[in-house]
Amino acid sequence: MLAALQFFELRSSYVDRELNTPFPTTIQALTDIWHCTPRNVKMVLRKLSDLGWISWQPGLGRGNSSMLAFLADAQDILLEEATIQTNKGDVKGALELIDRFGESAQVKDRFLEWLSGGMGFTRTLVTDTMLDILRFPVQRFIVTLDPASIYFAFDSHIIGHIFDTLVEYDPTTETFRPSIAHFWESSPDCSEWIIHLRKGVSFHHGREVTAEDVIYSFNRLRLNPDLYEHSWLFAGIEDIHMLDRRTVRIRLKEPNYLFLHVLSVKASSILPADLCGADEPAFMKQPLGTGSFKLTRYDESVCILEAFSSHFRGRPHIDRVEIFFMSEQDSGLLKEPDWSGASCTEQNMYNGYMRKSAGPDAEWREVETVSPGCSMLVFNRRKEGPQKSLAFRRAMYLIIDRRQMIADLGENRIYPALGFRTQQGIAEDPHERMEPAPEEADIYRLLEQGGYRGETVRLATRSSHVADAQWIQRRCRDFGIRMEIQVRKAGDMGGPGFSPEDDCQLYEIALGDDEFNELELYLQKGFFPSALEGGMLETVKASALAVLSDPDRNSRWRRLHELEDLLHQSYSVLFLLHKKSNTRLHSSIQGINLNSCGWLDFRTVWFQPHSRENK
Repeated sequence: MLAALQFFELRSSYVDRELNTPFPTTIQALTDIWHCTPRNVKMVLRKLSDLGWISWQPGLGRGNSSMLAFLADAQDILLEEATIQTNKGDVKGALELIDRFGESAQVKDRFLEWLSGGMGFTRTLVTDTMLDILRFPVQRFIVTLDPASIYFAFDSHIIGHIFDTLVEYDPTTETFRPSIAHFWESSPDCSEWIIHLRKGVSFHHGREVTAEDVIYSFNRLRLNPDLYEHSWLFAGIEDIHMLDRRTVRIRLKEPNYLFLHVLSVKASSILPADLCGADEPAFMKQPLGTGSFKLTRYDESVCILEAFSSHFRGRPHIDRVEIFFMSEQDSGLLKEPDWSGASCTEQNMYNGYMRKSAGPDAEWREVETVSPGCSMLVFNRRKEGPQKSLAFRRAMYLIIDRRQMIADLGENRIYPALGFRTQQGIAEDPHERMEPAPEEADIYRLLEQGGYRGETVRLATRSSHVADAQWIQRRCRDFGIRMEIQVRKAGDMGGPGFSPEDDCQLYEIALGDDEFNELELYLQKGFFPSALEGGMLETVKASALAVLSDPDRNSRWRRLHELEDLLHQSYSVLFLLHKKSNTRLHSSIQGINLNSCGWLDFRTVWFQPHSRENK
């Protein structure tokens, strides 16, 4: 790699020189190119000559120029070097190399065409073993692999393949099924629980899971509420102790009729006490759990997961999953992978109608679903500024015409949001329940009432929401409101709450199909608790905690709707838009399992290299 870099730097300095045509230069000129000593320059020249990339004829006598000629095409070597880097898993480095030294778009096009051929499902011979590999690019990065710090859906998806929880929630049947725990029992008021662990569940390093690991995993959050975003999950535990090696008793401070939900979320994944407890920062860089896949590589370029042969539910069919982190621009230039050999071991949970058999007319199909959740603008009511005024927040609500926002920005924006979830019947007439367009005079009157005097309103968001933020900024400018947009990385937006300078945040949430997901928004410190103040914060927390202790499901939903109405009526949160997600699949894919966010379940997919249709 070093020799190639030195060659590219040399060629870039003499880009107008033709191949096989000697030209004069000096050692001093080369020291300026490579920023090294004359002695090292001669060593580099010898190395490049041995590789057959250049010819070098040193000048005889003081002051006489030496003769240099390029014998190899730098763009061919660049493509070869990028290929080598990619085979090592460093797609990001390969693309950076091409962007830096590529003389035309043709080199990148050739590289991406080669890369496209390796995407999708491939069967590859690795050290005398044929492996089924799923390889694909993503336009995002993993923020964290710590289950206790999850904020983003993609992180949660990967964590769900590395770790397991005690129980799993099935949104289709709205029931719980065993996982690491094979049985559980509770007191009538759900304030005391006994968990029985399955025998023979192993971590990726080979040790069996015991009650000590469960206690460590829960106490890690319970006893460190300031360190972990999801510590609220276990704040209600009064006592947790081991009855025997495979049995745990948990006593709660109050009844919790949603405690099985607590045990099923990714944040409640079971960690190995011996490894995580010994050096947690090091462990989280390359974590291991009990999941169907073990993490074998994780860096800024790639995430590689390999099937865990000893998983208690059986080995996955796919041997390896390789996820490459690429920019939206680069990944968009890749050709569509060949999915025609993919099948699935289980019925599709969300898109069962996509189960089709491959045939001579197999084609690509696109599944369109409404994303579970919405985008929203959350005001920082803890900070001094115009956003503390109810009148100002009401004015902002009227300024943001959601119907016009959809018309102007289009793409995946489809419905105005009236709350967290799409309402019954909204698909038939998404605008019917929206308020009529406000009078401009009413908006100016509210701004005057709120005491707005031209202050700059600082809006924080992520790069994926910049278009929405800029649209809001333009609308605000029409009414004399100065708005400054701060674009932050995912990791920065994943911290606890608002930055001190933020007046509001624009982000999108994804929700499941049960009431528990909404509680996170009210009780997890990085969401609404970081934005609300004083009495309202206490009211919201108390109301959310009351949901946990309510035995009646309809009553729990009523409480949640009341909380949502409180946010709406105070304009603390402005619900913006519902969006759609599109998943493109080959018609030969049979029952591929997609979660509610459209991500493929690696645990059930498999290759179908031979079928009756091919005979």
